[in-house]
Amino acid sequence: MKQPDLDLPLAEWIVLAVMAERPSHGFAVAALTAEGVEIGEFWYISRPMVYRSITRLAERGLITPVGAEESNRGPQRMIYAATRSAKTTVSRWLGEPVTDLFDVRADLTCKLLLLRRRATSPTRLVERQRVVIDEIEESLRAKEHAGDHLTRAIYAWRLEHVRAARRFLDAVDVDSTQSAVKTG
Repeated sequence: MKQPDLDLPLAEWIVLAVMAERPSHGFAVAALTAEGVEIGEFWYISRPMVYRSITRLAERGLITPVGAEESNRGPQRMIYAATRSAKTTVSRWLGEPVTDLFDVRADLTCKLLLLRRRATSPTRLVERQRVVIDEIEESLRAKEHAGDHLTRAIYAWRLEHVRAARRFLDAVDVDSTQSAVKTG
């Protein structure tokens, strides 16, 4: 069954991406997204939200139960695995640039963290993201002198976000280049 392009909240994408790496249970996913831990250091997802995401993903047929694990701290933990088509969809999503400037901080950062977990170079995503950032900048530059003082200030603010996003991409690109040199 081919999955159509999905419109999922970021928390569900993260849970699905983690389960696409290997079968897992909600407690293990919640441990990765807890405050100050790996993914949760940058994008915190509460344990109840992880379990809600698992329920929604299972209802959509993106993950399926594949077993259970005994727990000394409560009931058995249901283990879920991403379907083959969901794994393909996650891989595609991880390679898609973020199209809204204000989603760069959350969505792009999470994609980069998830790519790192997969030991996948972010270079292609960074290149594609630069194209989108350039398009956003071009659109904003066409409007930056229009309107009243407040409108111009808002466009100046947005252009500063573009510059910050570009500096972020430069830092990621340098880091991925240095990592490739160390391992190559």
